[in-house]
Amino acid sequence: MANKITIPSETWVELYATLSHYVLQYSSLDPLTETDENGDERYTEGKQDEFCDIVSEVEDILSGFFIKEKN
Repeated sequence: MANKITIPSETWVELYATLSHYVLQYSSLDPLTETDENGDERYTEGKQDEFCDIVSEVEDILSGFFIKEKN
């Protein structure tokens, strides 16, 4: 594979979060979020777990193309 591109940590996080949310959104039949007692919208407990699993896979894919810049 060609030389990997180094990207800032903030960009790395934005990429994995955006891609992971996309995968979760398009693979889920159940609602992703619920509203808590403060009116904040959050992933349901089950979807939060799925999101974390997806993040792990997405980061593996990203690491094949990019290097996360060390702060």
